[in-house]
Amino acid sequence: MRTLDLQHMGNDARKALDTLDMDIDQWAKIAGLPVGHMQFIEIAREIDKTNLKVLVFDEPTAVLTESEAVNLLEAMRAISKRGIAILFITHRLQEIMDICTSITILRDGKLVAQKRKEETSIYELAELMIGSQVGELMRHPNENLAAKPVLLSIKNLKVAMSGEEVKDVNLDIHEGEIIGIGGLAGQGKLGIANGIMGLYPSEGEVTYQGKPFVLNDTIHALQTGMAFVSEDRRSVGLLLDSSIELNIAFTAMQRQHKFLKKLGPLKQMDKKAVRALALRMIQDLDIRCTGPMQLTRRLSGGNQQKVCIARALCLEPKLLFVSEPTRGIDVGAKKLVLQTLVRLSEELGLTVIMTSSELAELRSVCDRIAIVTEGKIAGILSSKDSQVEFGLLMAGAKHGST
Repeated sequence: MRTLDLQHMGNDARKALDTLDMDIDQWAKIAGLPVGHMQFIEIAREIDKTNLKVLVFDEPTAVLTESEAVNLLEAMRAISKRGIAILFITHRLQEIMDICTSITILRDGKLVAQKRKEETSIYELAELMIGSQVGELMRHPNENLAAKPVLLSIKNLKVAMSGEEVKDVNLDIHEGEIIGIGGLAGQGKLGIANGIMGLYPSEGEVTYQGKPFVLNDTIHALQTGMAFVSEDRRSVGLLLDSSIELNIAFTAMQRQHKFLKKLGPLKQMDKKAVRALALRMIQDLDIRCTGPMQLTRRLSGGNQQKVCIARALCLEPKLLFVSEPTRGIDVGAKKLVLQTLVRLSEELGLTVIMTSSELAELRSVCDRIAIVTEGKIAGILSSKDSQVEFGLLMAGAKHGST
């Protein structure tokens, strides 16, 4: 019968940890260790393998403190000196410039550029990462936002949304503005709307229309004049096996008792009113369908998204959260959706908080754009600011830093 050679295992583990200059007890239990220590133990496990030629690091510093990140970069240098090639995947441009010899930039799944470190700068990398194309300007930013009342004030917001955790967001939104929330995937931009609308556990101090706002309560959010178009239309936004017209009217019927008529002591859906509403929304948003009775499941992804927007608009909200509004929509429909948001803001005074991965779209319609990095707002820019400034913020640089 074979048994574990604990002495050999301990010596081997100690040697691997010493290679990384980590003073971690090789016999310590993993459970309860700091996240940074867990990261180093994973690396030690890999470099302990024989004949290791290539080691891939995928966003390794994302969960580390600043000091832990510095230690990790030093460990990567030591590993490289042993003849092991390192593929370092990260959006932190300063770390790339600190440690890499050659750099490859990808955007939208395509190769954009390959550079030697000595041939480029952090500013050029930022511009390459974001791209230079800017969407058609649909409105000019409002330069007098400071004179308008604050509609929503967010202080120290934390949201436990897996993959989009919000750690400490502070932001004031003024009446009638369209404010964009941008950032790379997984940095927390989607968590803000989901948290305030009560879909994920949240904490912090939020004031809405001058009054304290109750977090973790979706019904309260809807009743106070908020509406939400989720980025996850199939799981959150739609009744897939119901008609278009029922989907559009459902939340307004349920929460605001609209489109109902009395039948003795009971109430039932006013089919005529719902039909008229659906026909109007189908025309206004150009929902491509066979008619208001078509099942939502049978619509294309883009047209399903338009139904979600129509449902939110039926609530006649003062504040509209819209996350990834043009995801899965063709180019012509994208422009129509964005124009609709602009029209609603300008004609009805609707305040819009638009979260999007499409920076060009945010710049085409928003007054201000807040960039979220690592669960916090790295800075707030105007659509007129340069691509480089946006790129630097998304890469983790502080606003105004050089």
